[in-house]
Amino acid sequence: MSEQYDGKKVLGKVDGLVERSRHVGTNVTLYTGPELGRIAESVGQRNIYGGYNWDTKVRNRSAKFSVILGSDSVVIKNPSQTMTDTIAAMPLFMTRVFGGEHNGKSYAGHTNQLPIDYVMGIMGSGEDLNFTFNCNLLVTTKNRLNHHIGYMWRKMVQCVDPVEGAASLRILMVPEIHTGDFGRFYTWPEQRVTVGVGSDYMGECKKGFLRMAMWLAKKKEILGVHAGSKIVIARDAKSGKLRRLGVLVFGLSGTGKTTNVGHTHYLDGEGEQSLIVQDDFVGLRLKDGRVLGTEQAMFLKTDLDEDDLLLRPATQSSEFVSQNFYQDYRGDMLFLEEDLCANGRAILPLSALPPSRRFDAIDFPALDDLDAVYFIFNTRRNSVCPLMQELTPDQAAAYFMLGESIETAAGDPTRIGQSLRCVGTNPFIVGSPDEEGNLFLEFVHRYRDKVRSFLMNTGGVGEIPNPENLLQPKRKATRPWKNGIGYLTRAVFRNEAVWKDDPDFGTRYVAGGVTDEKGNKFDMKVFDPREVYGAEEREAMVKTLNKERVEYFDKFPNLDPKVRKAIQDTHKL
Repeated sequence: MSEQYDGKKVLGKVDGLVERSRHVGTNVTLYTGPELGRIAESVGQRNIYGGYNWDTKVRNRSAKFSVILGSDSVVIKNPSQTMTDTIAAMPLFMTRVFGGEHNGKSYAGHTNQLPIDYVMGIMGSGEDLNFTFNCNLLVTTKNRLNHHIGYMWRKMVQCVDPVEGAASLRILMVPEIHTGDFGRFYTWPEQRVTVGVGSDYMGECKKGFLRMAMWLAKKKEILGVHAGSKIVIARDAKSGKLRRLGVLVFGLSGTGKTTNVGHTHYLDGEGEQSLIVQDDFVGLRLKDGRVLGTEQAMFLKTDLDEDDLLLRPATQSSEFVSQNFYQDYRGDMLFLEEDLCANGRAILPLSALPPSRRFDAIDFPALDDLDAVYFIFNTRRNSVCPLMQELTPDQAAAYFMLGESIETAAGDPTRIGQSLRCVGTNPFIVGSPDEEGNLFLEFVHRYRDKVRSFLMNTGGVGEIPNPENLLQPKRKATRPWKNGIGYLTRAVFRNEAVWKDDPDFGTRYVAGGVTDEKGNKFDMKVFDPREVYGAEEREAMVKTLNKERVEYFDKFPNLDPKVRKAIQDTHKL
């Protein structure tokens, strides 16, 4: 008879591996000091600054082959065919991992025979036990290259003793099992355990811990969101006073979230600052509006161009480590060489950033200690969306649910350029997305006196698409690039922007008041859809886009009706 696996059994098996690490002469080794780094570096590629890179067999997240298992409250409704196939293969994979019998064949179990690295770390600042997590990572290392997975991940979190009273999370990765171009990942959130096979991509354990942590936090009324965060101190052009702003930047991979979090916004006036807090995930605590951090490092896409004046120089730290990043025979880092892989990824500890550019904590100050909190939703629309629109609270919840962008190599390289919508720009939600939207709506309404929300188009305006080839449009969009985004956000932070009503979307958009780093006027007309399209062409594109948006909300029957209404009643149809 084949072995039967559920969350409780898998957790018991993984806990058994953890227990094994406490004894001499077993196959599980707990690493708490620098030894794992020395082993990993011995098989890595050293760059000229002392950092290391490792190339992997799997070079993207295996999202299509990742499944959530457990009760009806967490399982994915209407799974794709790849997810269904992944679930069907689970009994065989679990038996191969842990040992037992499947379809009349006995398996010793790779976790009983292969060496296993075991590392621990703390996610969260520790300020709130409901948002602090003891994370336990186990990785099989028959292939010595796999030592780098735990070494890299541990740079993301606090390396301290487990926090008493905090939830414990466990991930086991068995990269040696062959599954093709992508791995297979199984998460039982209710048992706080994930098992992955076939992938050596470090991003899977990082996101795996976040996925389980955010689900647990949501049960405690802390909404985990896929957003970077920063503190901006800018002088208000109207009052002349310095204002302290908490800024959250939402966005799918490839939309410029990390770029915006690291941007100076050319805030060079006396007393002005742009300070990085978090790169990837934060929690919105409903009881008091506080924004809480998760990690101690940034998870970068390595395509940093020469205009990047913060992150690119910071990669010269010996603490910088990467996967699938192009280094030549001298150890020089070739940031824009993507012929071998278009999804190079790196970890840059926050401690490697200049002290003048980082905040002194991973949590925001209390809401009363901030003048305002700005939510910025990044999207990469290239056609009729203005560069910056301000949203009402209801519209903000709607765009939170829409999570609009286009696919990039970081997500699914087979769908690059295709339109994409993902609730909360967060592909790691466990449970009902309707609930996420309702919690977000509650937050922006409860703190509407402090929170302002914006939709920022980091793509461009003016594209005429080519349906036969999305990567080669008939006319390319005019893009603001990183400098233009910096000019635009500075105008908003300094309260210099000139706003106009936009009847196409029921919002208001930045139409002027933007200057470059030398103080010269930045021409916003080249990014105004009314200037670059004919009236009929623009209106047809607007109506098509807005109709898609309204119809998208059919997926969420338990979402507060105000969210759909915010688009339906204000956007031209």
